[in-house]
Amino acid sequence: MLIEDRRAAQARRHAALWQEAVTVAAGPLIELGHARPEYIQGIIDNTKEYGPYYIIAPGIALPHARPEQGALRNGVVFTTLAQPIAFGHEEGDPVWLLIAISATDAEQHIKTIQQLAELLQQSEFIQSIKQSTTDGELYQLLSSVKADG
Repeated sequence: MLIEDRRAAQARRHAALWQEAVTVAAGPLIELGHARPEYIQGIIDNTKEYGPYYIIAPGIALPHARPEQGALRNGVVFTTLAQPIAFGHEEGDPVWLLIAISATDAEQHIKTIQQLAELLQQSEFIQSIKQSTTDGELYQLLSSVKADG
């Protein structure tokens, strides 16, 4: 499975600013023990310093920080926003899907990103995510995806 816990699927969350969206999206990483609380601040600080480096496609962000910024275990959380938010990325704004990840090493980080990239190239999958209106629907969709490795 791509995600193993219902708390890793959050549908139609509300956020007014990109910082709030990152906090909401990465919150379950903390709750599930994948990262320490400072991991969220690491993502925010990195974004302020380097810009929204984790926007990987129009409307889709993959917020993450470096392992040493608080990652404890590998984890993935999918969050859709009720209203898309601007992150200050010319081609990627506004963002409606945040896939927060934590990875403890570069190899696992790359594997996770490759798997997500494959999934996100499937327009039907993207539409299904967009149409999920509850956490339960989103979890059903994501838990049916087979994870590699």
